[in-house]
Amino acid sequence: MAEKQGLNPGNSTRMEYLFPIRFAVGWMFLDGGLRKAVLKPAKLDPNSSSFVGGKLVNFLPHAGPFKPFLLMTLENRGLDVTFLTAFSYIEIIAGLFLVIGFLTRLSALAALFMSVGFAPAYWLGSTCEDEWQIGALLTAGSVVLMLTATGRVFGLDSVLYKKFGDRPLSKRIPILNMIKLW
Repeated sequence: MAEKQGLNPGNSTRMEYLFPIRFAVGWMFLDGGLRKAVLKPAKLDPNSSSFVGGKLVNFLPHAGPFKPFLLMTLENRGLDVTFLTAFSYIEIIAGLFLVIGFLTRLSALAALFMSVGFAPAYWLGSTCEDEWQIGALLTAGSVVLMLTATGRVFGLDSVLYKKFGDRPLSKRIPILNMIKLW
């Protein structure tokens, strides 16, 4: 049964069924980055009242292992702006790649790092119940996408897979050998 096209090898889950998860997780990251970097660039302007750097200040007491990095970032305005801008563009790139199914597993790994990175802040907003739910779904969705090859169905990864086969992130480092690019 696993030999049928469109089935995930090793089980009978049709890969097409995972497309909505890939699209939803990708759209959430794409939208989050676009809302900051493109639709309202004032959110990345430290001279604007909309600057999202204030959220880092609120997040700081709850940052856990990220606290030293955030302190360094907040103490250096240039680093603060650079970090927030880079984070926004990584959201855009990872989200877009997930939506179109390009380098899906690598993009899902980036999405997972972002989801886990802001997990301690999920309860800080006025709608904390929604933020926890969204954060949990983004984290779970990113894990599912990273472990499966969803970009091979309805995505550009199908072209890469047909041409190059499975490609690990690194052949030399054992743990990275398990993470495939597409």
